[in-house]
Amino acid sequence: MLHQDVLMADIDVDQWRNAQSLLLRSAKAARRLVVIHDQGTVVKFRHTAGAECTGKVDRVEDPHALAKELYEANKDTVDFVVVMERDAVDSYFAAVQDSWDIHEDLDVFVQRTYALMDRYADGIVTHPGPAREVLGLQWTTGASRDDVEAAAKALVPGGTTVVLGVHDGDSLWASLVLDLDEDHKVTSITTADPSLVDITGSREEVLDRLTGWQQSAGKTVSLSMVLDRAAADDYLSAPADQKGAVLTSLVGNGSATFRA
Repeated sequence: MLHQDVLMADIDVDQWRNAQSLLLRSAKAARRLVVIHDQGTVVKFRHTAGAECTGKVDRVEDPHALAKELYEANKDTVDFVVVMERDAVDSYFAAVQDSWDIHEDLDVFVQRTYALMDRYADGIVTHPGPAREVLGLQWTTGASRDDVEAAAKALVPGGTTVVLGVHDGDSLWASLVLDLDEDHKVTSITTADPSLVDITGSREEVLDRLTGWQQSAGKTVSLSMVLDRAAADDYLSAPADQKGAVLTSLVGNGSATFRA
């Protein structure tokens, strides 16, 4: 779905940062207790903020049991525990590099980088939750990649543009503008550019300007949606099979604008 040569240009820092805060959860932002060992011998035992942690060990015998024990003992100060074996981590990154295919969609490659963690389930251990669902950047959209791709194919004609936004107060808070080719691959990602389009005003006014801005560049906007800030949280947290009903409710109560 994400073209291997996707263009990312003219991105507004604030719009992009806010969109990321809605759509992604970063493990780097979490409070983590990190244990690194070399075939059982612990070489690092440290909280990412330098906080003191209970249960320090010199050896790792059962990484899964240890991760759970450390989390239970320190859950007031950590969001998760990760126990990693050096050779397993090296092997994982080598496998990721070896798996790259320059011709495949970028999202296929990214999805595989997470799936490959399952090969090293004893060498890259997290608690609570498996490594593939904890580490890196995780979707917070309430939908899988396959769900998003299916929705795009069902709702967005190929060769058109999608405008998405979140409105807060009297201005646009976050936005994404996506161009899709005839094969429904995203070929361009950008945000609203406040130097080119006025992002202040009501939700409907802002959406009119965003749509007109893209149309003036020769784009065909086939789907556009702007939600109020609180409504965005409700929509994103809804399961994939309930998003349609949730969006209908949000439009009905005046907290979202949807055009297709």
